[in-house]
Amino acid sequence: MTASPDESLTVLQFLGPRTVRLALRGDLDYDTGDEVVRTVRHLLGEHTALRELRLDCRELGTVDSTGLSVLLMTHRLAGRQGISFHLDHIGPKLRRMLEITGTYEHLNTSLPGAPATGTTPDVTSEP
Repeated sequence: MTASPDESLTVLQFLGPRTVRLALRGDLDYDTGDEVVRTVRHLLGEHTALRELRLDCRELGTVDSTGLSVLLMTHRLAGRQGISFHLDHIGPKLRRMLEITGTYEHLNTSLPGAPATGTTPDVTSEP
């Protein structure tokens, strides 16, 4: 997948046959949120063997209320299909926003039988 014109989505990497990581770069807001949701829906529809979706937040800039809604929607879409959802490399600003809004624990709780996501592992595996 190539970068979008606004570079909100920069890379899609398969870490394994059942895991995908979507790296987010730039601001997650009103202008970019729909693209993220469309991309996630496409991934979930096209790759039915997926069991783990990871959003890499390492280069994520500002996240506004629409961006928070996008993260919650992505979590919900993955959960509906029994796919484990992970936020990797949560920076201090995003973590604070998630904690203030009471969504940190919700977004960092795995599905039954999936590995815990309460930490933000340093995912260094590259295809």
